[in-house]
Amino acid sequence: MNCEIIRKGLFSGIKLKKKKKGDKGLTIANKGAVGEHEDTESLHQDFPTGQEGEGENMYDDSASTSSFGASESWKKRSKVESKVHEGEVKSLTYQIAITIIEARQLVGENIDPVVIIEVGDEKKQTTVKEGTNSPFYNEYFVFDFFGPQVHLFDKIIKISVMHNKLIGSILIGSFKVDLGTVYNQPGHQFCDKWALLTDPADIRTGVKGYLKCDISVAGKGDTIQAVQKASDAEEQIEKNLLIPQGFPSERPWARFYVRIYRAEGLPKMNSSIMANVTKAFMGDSKDLVDPFVIVTFAGLMGRTTVQKNSADPVWHEQVVFKEMFPPLCRRVKIQVWDEGSMNDVALATHFIDLKKISNEQDGDKGFLPTFGPAWINLYGSPRNHSLMDDYQELNEGYGEGVSFRGRLLIELAVEILSGGAHESKFSKIMKEIKLPSKDKDSKASKGAGKDKGEDGKSPSTSDKTNSTDVEVEPFDVPHEIHEEQFEEFLLFGAFFEATMIDRKVGDKPISFEVSVGNFGNVIDGVSPGAGGKKKSHEGEDEESAPLLHEGTGDASHDVAMPLVSTTHPEKPLLTEGNRNYHYLPYEEKKPCVYIKSFWGDQTFRLYFSNVLEKMADMLEEGLKQVKDLIKVSEVASEEKMKSTLTNFINQSRAFIANAEKKPKLTNRTALDKKRLTLYAKGIIQQQKKKIPLDEMMRETENFVEKIRFLVDEPQHTVPDVFIWMLSNNKRVAFARIPAKDILYSPVNEQRGKHCGKIKTHFLKLPGKRPPGWNIHGKVDTYLWLGSTKYAHVILDNLPVGYEAEMPSAASAGHHSAPPPVSLVYKSKNVFQLRAHMYQARGLIAADSSGLSDPFAKVTFVSHCQTTKIIQQTLSPTWNQMLLFNNILLHGDAKEIAEFPPVVVVELYDDDAGKSEYIGSTVAAPVTILAGEKYEPPKLSYHPVYCGNLSGGDLLAAFELLQVSDSGPESLPPVDPPDVSQIYPVPATIRPVLSTYKVEVLFWGLRELKKVQLLSVDRPQVLIECAGKGVKSCVIQSYKNNPNFNVQADWFEVELPENELLHPPLSICVVDWRAFGRSTLVGTHTINCLKQFLYKPKELPVPPAKEGDIVEPGKASPPPVQTLQPLQQSPPDHVYIDVERGEPVLAVPEPEPVTVPAPSPSLPPERSLKPAPPSTPEPAKEGKQKDLRKSSRRSTKRKKRTIADESAENVIDWWSKYYASVQKVQKVRKCVIGAHLVQAVQGQPLAAKQTTGQVALSIEDEPDRKKKDKPIKKKVKEATPKLATLEIYDGDLESEFDNFEDWVKTFELFRGKSTDEDHSDYEERIVGKFKAFNLSPADPDGKSDPYIVLRLGKTEIKDRDNYIPKQLNPVFGRSFEIQATFPKESLLSVLIYDHDLVGSDDLIGETKIDLENRFYSRHRATCGLQSQYEIEGYNAWRDATKPTEILTKLCRDNRLSGPYMQPGKIQVGDKVFTGQTVFQADENEEPVESYEHLALKVLRSWNEIPIVGCKLIPEHIETRPLYHKDKPGMEQGRVQMWVDMFPKDMPLPGPPVDISPRKPKGYELRVIIWNTEDVILEDENIFTGQKSSDIYVKGWLKGLEDDKQETDVHYNSLTGEGNFNWRFVFPFHYLPAEKQVVVTKRESIFSLEKTERKIPAELVLQVWDFERLSSDDFLGSLEMNLNGFPRAAKTAKSCDIGMVTATSEENKISIFQQKRVRGWWPFIKAGELTGKVEAEFHLVTAEEAEKNPVGKARKEPEPLEKPNRPDTSFSWFVNPFKCLYHLIWRNYKKYIIIGLILIILMIFLVLFIYTLPGAISRRIIVGKS
Repeated sequence: MNCEIIRKGLFSGIKLKKKKKGDKGLTIANKGAVGEHEDTESLHQDFPTGQEGEGENMYDDSASTSSFGASESWKKRSKVESKVHEGEVKSLTYQIAITIIEARQLVGENIDPVVIIEVGDEKKQTTVKEGTNSPFYNEYFVFDFFGPQVHLFDKIIKISVMHNKLIGSILIGSFKVDLGTVYNQPGHQFCDKWALLTDPADIRTGVKGYLKCDISVAGKGDTIQAVQKASDAEEQIEKNLLIPQGFPSERPWARFYVRIYRAEGLPKMNSSIMANVTKAFMGDSKDLVDPFVIVTFAGLMGRTTVQKNSADPVWHEQVVFKEMFPPLCRRVKIQVWDEGSMNDVALATHFIDLKKISNEQDGDKGFLPTFGPAWINLYGSPRNHSLMDDYQELNEGYGEGVSFRGRLLIELAVEILSGGAHESKFSKIMKEIKLPSKDKDSKASKGAGKDKGEDGKSPSTSDKTNSTDVEVEPFDVPHEIHEEQFEEFLLFGAFFEATMIDRKVGDKPISFEVSVGNFGNVIDGVSPGAGGKKKSHEGEDEESAPLLHEGTGDASHDVAMPLVSTTHPEKPLLTEGNRNYHYLPYEEKKPCVYIKSFWGDQTFRLYFSNVLEKMADMLEEGLKQVKDLIKVSEVASEEKMKSTLTNFINQSRAFIANAEKKPKLTNRTALDKKRLTLYAKGIIQQQKKKIPLDEMMRETENFVEKIRFLVDEPQHTVPDVFIWMLSNNKRVAFARIPAKDILYSPVNEQRGKHCGKIKTHFLKLPGKRPPGWNIHGKVDTYLWLGSTKYAHVILDNLPVGYEAEMPSAASAGHHSAPPPVSLVYKSKNVFQLRAHMYQARGLIAADSSGLSDPFAKVTFVSHCQTTKIIQQTLSPTWNQMLLFNNILLHGDAKEIAEFPPVVVVELYDDDAGKSEYIGSTVAAPVTILAGEKYEPPKLSYHPVYCGNLSGGDLLAAFELLQVSDSGPESLPPVDPPDVSQIYPVPATIRPVLSTYKVEVLFWGLRELKKVQLLSVDRPQVLIECAGKGVKSCVIQSYKNNPNFNVQADWFEVELPENELLHPPLSICVVDWRAFGRSTLVGTHTINCLKQFLYKPKELPVPPAKEGDIVEPGKASPPPVQTLQPLQQSPPDHVYIDVERGEPVLAVPEPEPVTVPAPSPSLPPERSLKPAPPSTPEPAKEGKQKDLRKSSRRSTKRKKRTIADESAENVIDWWSKYYASVQKVQKVRKCVIGAHLVQAVQGQPLAAKQTTGQVALSIEDEPDRKKKDKPIKKKVKEATPKLATLEIYDGDLESEFDNFEDWVKTFELFRGKSTDEDHSDYEERIVGKFKAFNLSPADPDGKSDPYIVLRLGKTEIKDRDNYIPKQLNPVFGRSFEIQATFPKESLLSVLIYDHDLVGSDDLIGETKIDLENRFYSRHRATCGLQSQYEIEGYNAWRDATKPTEILTKLCRDNRLSGPYMQPGKIQVGDKVFTGQTVFQADENEEPVESYEHLALKVLRSWNEIPIVGCKLIPEHIETRPLYHKDKPGMEQGRVQMWVDMFPKDMPLPGPPVDISPRKPKGYELRVIIWNTEDVILEDENIFTGQKSSDIYVKGWLKGLEDDKQETDVHYNSLTGEGNFNWRFVFPFHYLPAEKQVVVTKRESIFSLEKTERKIPAELVLQVWDFERLSSDDFLGSLEMNLNGFPRAAKTAKSCDIGMVTATSEENKISIFQQKRVRGWWPFIKAGELTGKVEAEFHLVTAEEAEKNPVGKARKEPEPLEKPNRPDTSFSWFVNPFKCLYHLIWRNYKKYIIIGLILIILMIFLVLFIYTLPGAISRRIIVGKS
C-alpha cells in the first residue's frame, strides 16, 4: 500500500513541476533560474522516503541541492564536442622480448630441462641442459606482433619447462601470463623475476620449480628501462616472484565458473551460403541458427553444446576453469558461434575484464570476481541478409559493433580452493560431459550425460578434478533466478536537422531508423523479443501493436497507437556552396520516431553510472578551469581547486549515503552491491593534509580516472540505441548512443547527459573506414528513453513553439495523448552567420614537402562556404570573414539564441583537382537577437581533430545575428572587402597587436637528406612569423662548411598582446639550385613562442642566471627569439651593449668560450665589446701548458696508487665497472639508507639542487651521493676504495636535456636543421662499447655482432672482431677518430650481424650529436673521474688537469678565483675544504697538490650560485639501438662512452684499456674417496638381499662433454663404496664476474664456437650400474664453486641439512680455500640418498702444467687401488666368482648331499643298465 502512495506522491510532484513550468509559459530555461530552484525543492519534498515506486535510489533533497546545485537546469542542447569522430583502433607493432635466465628447484630426478616459450602461435625453445635441477640458460628471444592493442594484450605468454627425451618430452611445469599484464607493469616489463611453475595436469602437486626470466612488451616509442641485474647467488625467490605489484606471493588455486543460462534475439539468419539455399526452400518459418558459446580464459577454451534452430537458445551449462588467483590473465572472452555445415561462424564477441568485476583491495572492501546472473548485450555487424558478411571481423571483436546481435544471460563466480583442488560444494564433474572442445561428432553424446546433475552440486570423484582442463557441465537453475521483472520502456526521438549527407548516397530517398535492441529494427523484422511473456503485448508485427501501457496516477489505460521507428523517406537537396553534401529539408516539420520495448528493470545501474559520470565531468571541468587560472594567479587557482574538491566530496557523501540505504531489492546481483563499496573506498580520504597544488591536481586526475573506470557498467541492461541512415532501405551510416546517456530520471543527477536534449551526431560508416574519409551525415536529434510511467514528460524539454501532429488513430477524448508523429514549428527567424576565420596552427602536413595548402569549409545548417587557400604553410592566417545570409531557423528566437545549431569547420589541403581532408572541429556560435546590444565576440582556439589524431587549433569566432524585420541594414557594419571580394575579420575582433623584435642566432644545418635525388649544396634558412620574417645568409657549400657566416639577425613583427594568441613561428630551409631555382628542403613549426619571450628581470644581476635560458645577453635560446616589445629597453648591465637598443651576443654565453681565439665568424661591428675579454686567452693558455708539464712530472715520481696487486685480483678498468654496477644495485636496495648517511656526514650533496638542470631520478640520486664518498676517503689516502663511475640507464642526452643549453636544435620535416652558429674545430673522439639484448638477426635466433662507426666520411668497420652467436656481446673495443666540426658532428654507432654468405644485416644503430656535447656547458667532452690519480687503473685521462679546468671555468663564467690556499679553494664566494698535502711514503717529503680538491669542486659545480650546473662525471651511457624498418622499437642497447679532445690542446693520456678480460685457466681436481649409506636398489633373486652397484659421475655445468665416471663398486650391501678415483676438470674462469666461460660449437653444423658465461657449478651424481637395462639414478650433489657448504668431518655428521639450511657465513669458495676434503650428502627429490667423501683441489693452469696429475688412478701421482670387500665384482665378468659367493657359501651342504645323491643315482642307473647284458654274457660265457 505504501508503495502506491509514494507513487502518487511522485506523480503529483512531477505534475506540479509541469504546471509550474506551464504557468511561466516555458520561457525560463535560463541557467540558474529561480523558479527551477523551487521546483526541485518541491519535487523532493514530495517523497522524503528516498525511494521511488520501483525502489530506485532517489536523492534526498539536501544532497541534491547541495551537490549539483539546482542551478543546473535542463538545457535544451547537449554540450558541443569538438571531435567529429573517434578514430578507429589502430594496429600497432609490439615486440615481446623474453630472457630465460635460469631455473631452480625443478622437480624430477636427473632431468634434462629445456624451456619452451609460446606466444600466441609462435614457439621457440632454449638449448637442453643435461642432468640438472637448476639449469642456467641466459638466452634471449624476441617475438614481433602486429595488430590492435586490445587483441594483442589477450595473447598468452606460456613458458613451459620440459624434460627433454629422444621421443616426446615430459612437462615439468609451466607458467602463463598475458601480454596486457606485462604491459601494465612499470616500464612495461618484469625484470629478473621468478616465475612459479605448476603442472596444469595436476594442481595438487604444488610448485614444480622456479624459472627466472625477464619479460618485456614494447610498442612503438615505448622505452624499456635497462635494469642493472642483481648478482647475488642466494636471492630470495619468494620475494621476487613474477607477479604484479600488490599480488600476494602465495597464490591459491581457484575455480572460475562461467554459467551460461540462455540467449535471446540472436540473428535468425546464418550468413553461410548453404543456409540461404535452405531458406529458399523452407521459407522463413524457422530460425536458421544453431548457436553454441565458446568461453576463453587464460589460454584455455570451453564450449557449450549446440542448440539446433534456435534464435533464443537455453543452455544452462557452466564452463569451469582452474587458474591461480589472482590470475595473471585479465579478460574472459565470450563468443557466440553458429555451427555451420561447412564452417562455424562467430555471431558476436564480448569481453569481461576481471578488474571491473572484482576488487583486489584487502579487508572488507575487496571481493572476488563476481558477475550476474546478468545480461550482456552483444554487438557486431549489421543484420543484413547478404550472402557474405562484409563486416565479419566486427563479430569477432575487432572494431566497434554497429548493430545489436542479441544478448546472453551469464553468471561468473570464483571459488578459492583451499589446499590443492579438493572437491568442493560447487564442483561436480562428469567424465562423459568433458570432451575436447573441437570434437564435433560427440555433440550428440554430450547431451547424454546430463541425467546425473542434481542441483549441479553433488560431488563425485574424477581424475579431471586436479587438472586445469576446462570442464563443461549442465547445472540446475536456482529458483530465485527464474523470474525477471520486465519493465516497459519508451524511446522517443525527433529529428531537427539532417545535413552533410554524403553525395554518394544523396540521389536516393533517405530515411532514418532508430532502434534499441531488436525493437525498431525494420529490416530484421522484430524478433519475438525478450521472452515470451510479452507476445501478448506486442503481437508479431510492430506497426500494429495496439497496446500502450501507461501508468498515470494509480490507473492504467490502454491506448491504441502505432509504433514508428523510421522517418518518412525524403529526397535530399544539394547544400548551398558545397556539392559534396546534401541535406534533408526538415524546416518547420520535424519528424518523430517512437518505439516501445521491454527490458529488465535494472535501471538503477544506469542511474549509478550517470551520477558518477556527472561527478567525473564536474571534476574535470574544475581541473580545466584551475589549469587556466594558474596562468593568471596562484591564489585564485588554489581557491578554485579547493571549492571543486569540497563540492566533489559533498556529492560523494550524498552518493554514498544513498547507496548505503540499499532498499531491499530482488533484482540486485552480488556485483551491484559490491560496486557501491568500490566507490565508497578512497573518496573520503580526499581531504588530506595540505599538499601543493600540482600534486593535488595529479591526485584529482587519478581520481577522475578511477571514477571513469567505475562508470563503465559491466552488467548490461538496456542495450545501446542505434540511429541508422537508410538510403533506399539500405543501411549506409550509423551513430551508436549508449542507453544511459539518454535515460530519463526525475532526479537531475541520475538523468542521462543527453536525455531530452538536442544532440548533434555525426554518422559513420560501419567497419573499417576508407582512406581520406569525411563526414557521412550529421543529424541533430532529440532523444528520450525512459519507463512508460514517465511518459507524460517526454516532450517537456523540446524547444518551445511547436504544434504536435498526432497520429490519426489516436482515440479521442483520452487525457494522455500519444507522442506526436511530427512537430511543426510555425515561427520563422532570419539570421546572418558571420564566421571570423582568423588563423590556424599546427595543422597536419599533407604534401610531400612537409607542408599543406590549407583552406576551410564552414558548414552551418544547410549552408556552406569556403575560405581562400593559403599556399604551403602549416599555420595559415586567413583573416577572412565568411558571411552567411538569409539563414532560416524555425522556433522560438530566444531559445535559438540560447541553444543555436552548431557550426562545423572542416579543413582541407588543396591538391590539384582533389582536396585532402586534414581535420575538423565543431563550435557553437554566439547569438545576438535583434534589439540586443551588440558586443564583438572574442577569438578563441578550437581544437582540430583528424579522427583521434590531434590536428592543431583553429583561431576563430562565430556569431549568429538575428536580422530584424527592417532588413540587414540594422546589423553591425563590416569592414569593406578587398579586391577579390574577401571580407577581412573586423578590427574590433582582430587581436590587439604590438611590435615585438625577434632575434635569431643562426648556427648551421646538419644531416640534410637528399631532395629530389640531389644532395643539398647551397641551403638558406627562412624564418617567418605573422607575415614578417628574416633570411639567413646562403651557405655557399654545405659539404665544406655547414655553418652560417653571418649569425645574428632580427626582425620586427606585430604580435597580439595576448600571449595565448601568438601565431606560430615557422622555420623553412630551401636549397638554391642552378638558374636561381629553389627547392624546399624541410620545415619546422614552433607553436609556442612563450618559451622564447624575454621578460626583463628585476635586478639582482641578471647575467648570471643561465638556468633560465632566455636571457637578453645570452645566445642560448637558439633562434634566440627574444621576443621583446620595443617599448621596453633591456636592463642595463655589465655585459650588454645597449647602443642599438637590442641585446648583443656577449661572451658570457657558454659556447664560444670553448674557442680560445676570438671567433672570426662574429660580424666585425659586433666584436667591439666581446673582443677584449677573449683576446688574452691564448697567452694564458701558453703559460698553463708549461706549468702543467712540470707539475705533472714532479708528482708522478712521488705518488703511487694503492692497488691490491695480488695475483688473483689485478685491478683494471673492469674492476671499476663491476664495482659501479654493484653500487647501483646496492643503492636501489637501500635508497633511504643512503639519504640518511649522507645527511649525517654533512657531505656536499651532488644531487641536492636540481634547479635549472635535469631532475634526477630517485634511483640515481643516492647513487650520486654515494659517489662523493670515495673522493673524501681517497683524499685522505686511508683505504684502497675502488674508484667508480656513473652508469646511466639511458643516454647522456636524456640525462642532460639534450645538451640544448647553448643552442636549440629543430628537426626539419625532411632532414634536420639546427639553428646554431660556429667555427671549424678539430677533435679526437674516443668511444667504448658493450652491448646487450640485441635483436637476433639469424634464423637460429642468435647474432654475430660487430661494430661499425661512422663520422662524416670516416668509417671504421670492426668486422674481424665479431663475436659469434651472442646476443649479449662484450666488445670492449676503443676507437680513435679524427673529426672536424662542423662538417662531421654526427657519430653513428651501428651494430651489424656478421654473415658468411650474403651481406651483413644491420641490427640497430644509435646516433650521437657530438657538436652539441662539445659546446655544452655541462662539459661533455671528457667525464670527470670520481677521484684523482696519476697512474693505475684510474689514471687521470683528460688532457687538462682539474685545477686547469677549474681556472678556465671561473674565467669563462667571470667568477673571481679560484683562490687556492692550503686545505681550501675559494670560487666566487664559496669555499671548499679538503686535503691538499700528500705524503706517499714515510721518508719522502710531503707534496702539495690541489688537484684532488679542485676535482671535488668540479664535481659539485652545480652548487655554485647562478652559473653552476652539473658537470658530466666519468660515466657509461646506455644507448638504445633502433632500426629504420621498425621505427620506435628498441633493437637492443649498447653501453659506451665518448671522450673528445681538441687538437690544439696537449695530447691526453693513453686511452683506457677496456679490452675484455681474458678468462683465467684453472684445473679442478676432484678425488672421490668413498661413499656411505647409498640407498640399495637391486634385490637378489635367490636371497632377497639388497645391494647396489655404485659408481659416481661428475662434470662442470656447461662442460657436459667432459663428463667423468669412476669405476663401479659392485654389490655394495651396506651402501659403502670405495673408489680412490680422480676427476680432472680444466676450465676457464673470470674471477671478477664469478663465471665460467664456455666456448664450444652449438651443433655439428656450426662454423664458429659460441662463447657463453655460466656460474661455476660442479655436479656429482651417484648411480646404480645395470648391465642390461639403463642405469638407475640414485642422487646428486650440485655445488657452486664460489659458495658451497663446508664439509662434514665424518660420515655420521653429514646430513641433508648441510646443503638445504646453510647460511652465507658457512659457505666456502674453492677459489679462496684452494683445497677442501670431507663428506657431503647426495640428494634425490629432497631425500638423503647417500654420502660421499671427496677432496677438491683447485690449481691454476700454470701450476697444473708444472705438477700434472693423472685421471682415474693413473700416473703421475697415481692413487692406490681401493680395498673393496670380496663381494664386489660383476657376475657378468666373473661367473665362477659369482657362483662361489652367491651359491656355494649359502647352499654348501645341500650341494654336497646333492652331489652324493647324483653319484649314487648314476651308479644305480648304470648298474641297472648294464645288469642284463652282464648276466646274459655271463650265461653265454659260463656255458662255454
